[in-house]
Amino acid sequence: MNLPHPRVIAVRSGRIRPDRSWLYVWLDTATAEIAHIGGTGFDPELRAYLHLTSDDPTIGRVRATLSRYDERDFDVLAFEVAEGIDRQRAKDALISALLECGDGDERERQTGELRHVVGQIVQAVSEYRSKLTTTRE
Repeated sequence: MNLPHPRVIAVRSGRIRPDRSWLYVWLDTATAEIAHIGGTGFDPELRAYLHLTSDDPTIGRVRATLSRYDERDFDVLAFEVAEGIDRQRAKDALISALLECGDGDERERQTGELRHVVGQIVQAVSEYRSKLTTTRE
């Protein structure tokens, strides 16, 4: 019998030290519109829960910023970010790419690996949005 390997959650000085990095995109299932883009070191399901339940607007951003969030349905697409890629830079690049609000200079500053990762996420989000749109029709 093989024993499963535990996932170790490091708690140091009363704080959790996440060991992973994630980017996530909230999609409104009725419209396929992007409702929120974020990044976290915590489990994306926990982060989604906190977005919906925290009274603190810096933690419960979806609750604080999306009208009628509790009457809407969302699919949250979460993507693990490889070690060595700066999550904040990746998030900024993803926001620029998905919302097409970045300038060309910012894209030029992206490393090849970051550009590749963001490109894969953009493609996955686009494909998922197409499925949502097709399902509605």
